Amino acid sequence: MILKSRKVAIYFGLAIIMMMMPILPATITASTTSELKQNDNIDTNERTASYVETAKNLVASNQDEDKNLKKCLFNGKAIASAELYVEVKASPEDSSETVGKLFEFNIADVLEQNYAWTKISSGNIIGYAKTAMLCFDEEAQAVAQLETSITGSVITDSTSVYSNTTENAEIINSLTVGTPVTPVEFIGDYIVVKLDDNVLGYIIKSNISIDYGFQNGLTIAEEEAKIAKEAADEAARVKAEQDARAAEEARIQAAAAAKAKQEAIRQQVIQRTKAGTDFTYNPTMQVSDSDIWLMACIIDWESGWQPYEGKLAVANIILNRVRSSRYANSVSGVVYARNQFSGVCDSSGNPSAKFAERLAAGPRTDECIKAALQALSGVNNVSNYTAFITTGSANYSAYSDFMVIGDHCFY
Repeated sequence: MILKSRKVAIYFGLAIIMMMMPILPATITASTTSELKQNDNIDTNERTASYVETAKNLVASNQDEDKNLKKCLFNGKAIASAELYVEVKASPEDSSETVGKLFEFNIADVLEQNYAWTKISSGNIIGYAKTAMLCFDEEAQAVAQLETSITGSVITDSTSVYSNTTENAEIINSLTVGTPVTPVEFIGDYIVVKLDDNVLGYIIKSNISIDYGFQNGLTIAEEEAKIAKEAADEAARVKAEQDARAAEEARIQAAAAAKAKQEAIRQQVIQRTKAGTDFTYNPTMQVSDSDIWLMACIIDWESGWQPYEGKLAVANIILNRVRSSRYANSVSGVVYARNQFSGVCDSSGNPSAKFAERLAAGPRTDECIKAALQALSGVNNVSNYTAFITTGSANYSAYSDFMVIGDHCFY
């Protein structure tokens, strides 16, 4: 590791300097004892000062080297600062072909830089952009801190995290592939990271992948493809909205038509019952127009394709239950009783979604309304029976009395 080996070399150089300090002679024949001491003191002080100064210079040089090894995360990076885009040219000339564009806050690697033009690489673009339209290094990092988040991720397993960058630095953690870290800065071969517990650590930078939070620029072909896709997506969005509006309008119209049909049939029922032109109510049975509608719909639900006698029989089963103390004393109470008419109500005793559709659309034949009205007028073709079942499921030996009409057994 470069940083560690340079520090070792500096410390080793200091040791060599100290070992090479000359040993002063014990006597000099041309001088007296007092002169010798005086000269010895002067010479020693001068030499010591020289050695100390040399050591200071080496230490200062080492500190400068450490400082020079520190780089911001955007060292060698550039960010487009134009509000729209920066044109990337094939050569550093305004008249050169435009090979791509860096849009606002797109990121690029700096390959070469001079006063007017900077050669960059961004995604599939390699070319020249005007230097004045780019932010570099610390300025680019300042932009990133305002516009996005810089994140890092471990890309090698068992990645060591050191306490510092010295040769014998303690390993304070070991990270697995995919572990997120927050990058801070580069120091030589290392990247300073902030771990989850806000502790700073040092990791060999080849073990970390940095996401700078900015997108790459686009080649001219990529931009054209993007524009075409955006146009297609917008056209699809507009069409989807139009289709949704058309479907909603069709649904509203269909609902209005169904409601109108339902209302027409309802009015027909009301007119026929109130006028008494066809049938009269059984005086002992009090029902509402809604009850008549409900009876017609349940008759259709249970025996819509049975012969008319079968429809009339179902209508009388409902009325016989209303009269019986074993069942509810209303048409709706009988129809919506649990486990009585298959698929008619949900677990809460409310109309099922399918039966609600039948109520909305109304009975499919006029015979269902006729059977309901005729049963209410007193025409009964099943005596006092209160149940019915399909002939295929009937257990005839269990019934004391029964009658088969169409595909149903009434008992």
